[in-house]
Formats: sequence, structure tokens, C-alpha cells
Amino acid sequence: MAITSENKQRLKSRLAKAIGHLNAVHKMVDDERYCIDVLTQLKAVQSALDKTAQLMLHQHLNTCVVEAVKADDSKRVMDELWQLLRKSSDNEEDIVEFKSVTKLKKCCEENPTRGMASGRESL
Repeated sequence: MAITSENKQRLKSRLAKAIGHLNAVHKMVDDERYCIDVLTQLKAVQSALDKTAQLMLHQHLNTCVVEAVKADDSKRVMDELWQLLRKSSDNEEDIVEFKSVTKLKKCCEENPTRGMASGRESL
């Protein structure tokens, strides 16, 4: 079973929130907003996506996995879940080493007043 009609609207609503937050991040980058403000908005995007994934997983466990166990096909769904969990922990290439980050231009030093537009004061 795929997405149930009762969860479809909830999933779409959560995805719309994530898209809205992501569009805000895109605009903030274009506007060269203060780093912490952009990072805060990115956390909102991630949170919206995480909640969507939790809802999807909950549905999967209550429908697809239950049906597979009843059909004596539990090994297949357990393998699928294992692969999914492994994918979320195998993103080593996404990790940026601290050394490369320190070589980047420091946005807050370049323009110490940039953060003040968002109510932040420079130290």
C-alpha cells in the first residue's frame, strides 16, 4: 500500500511548510542575511522534513509492514527499513571538515553590521 488518502493531505501540508521555509532560506541567501538567521531558518526546514518523514514512517509501519507480516513477507520489509536507516547514516561525503570551513570568508568579519539588520549586535 502506498500513501493513504487520509494521510495524503497531512503529508502535503507538512511538505508545503518545508517548501515555504526553504523558499525563505533561498531569499535570505540572496539578501545576504546574517548567518545565524539563515541557519535558524534551515533548522526549520529540516524540522518540517523530519516531521514529514516521521508521519510517512508511521504510516508505513501501520500499513505496509503489517500487511507484509500477515503475508509472511517480513524479511523484505525489514531489509527495506534497514537500507533506509543505513542511507541516513552513510552521508560521510556531506560532512565538511573544520579546516575547509575556516578557510572560507568570514561573513561576520567582512561586514560586522550585517547581523544588526536582524536585531543582532556585533561583539
